[in-house]
This record gives sequence, C-alpha cells and structure tokens, in this order.
Amino acid sequence: MNTGKLFLAAAFLLGITLSSCATQSRVVVRERPVARVVVAPPPPYPGAVWVGEEYIWRGGRYRYVAPHYVRPRRAQVWVPGRWSPARGGYVWIGGRWR
Repeated sequence: MNTGKLFLAAAFLLGITLSSCATQSRVVVRERPVARVVVAPPPPYPGAVWVGEEYIWRGGRYRYVAPHYVRPRRAQVWVPGRWSPARGGYVWIGGRWR
C-alpha cells in the first residue's frame, strides 16, 4: 500500500473514532435510573478509593457499572459521576480523576 492510501485510511479511522466518542458523551435519556443503595465494604488495601455507581454507553443504552475500589492516583482526587439535566432529559457525566 502506498503512503497516500495509508494516510487516507488512518485519517478515516481516526475520524470515525473521534466522532463516535463525541456522540457517546452526550446521549440524553428521558428518565435517569434510580440510584441503587450500596454500602461500601471495607477497603481491600490502605488508601483504596471508592468509585460509586457509573454508567457507560454500550449497545444503544446506558449500562450500569457497579461501585468498586480503585488504586489512588498521586495528587489527584476522584470526582464522582452524575446525571445532569439536559434538553429532553438527562445525560451522564462520567466520574474522573482531577
């Protein structure tokens, strides 16, 4: 394959990847799911960070991700995800390290 065709193929794939990421972050649902009550178990190791419920967009709908512990990141704080009001319903703003 010559370099021109290789470049075009790479640009096409990058465009598809970036456009799919953009649409997934703003998917609006009419009703947000009812929050599940989960009692955090004792941490499995010192310094473990509790990540509450999360949702990911897969298969045309939001999928629940159960709360769990993760390793802390140096000099960062976990900001929990949340449902945010949007035109026509709600959109999930995923948790992140800050």
